[in-house]
Amino acid sequence: MGLPDLEVKCWKCWGCGVLSFENHGETVDCPECGGVGWIPTEDGKRLLEFLQRHLILGDEEETPGLEV
Repeated sequence: MGLPDLEVKCWKCWGCGVLSFENHGETVDCPECGGVGWIPTEDGKRLLEFLQRHLILGDEEETPGLEV
């Protein structure tokens, strides 16, 4: 039994995360994937939403005594 795909390569930057201008001298983050290179599928979005609901991500709440 296989797991569903959680993300796919960005169609605009081909998974690189950046796009180059005409002269190829400068690059910018891909606006489609936000510079990540991958786009979450519907299953991936559901998993991200689940993790955001059930895990503390970022500095939303600081737990006293726990230092990383």
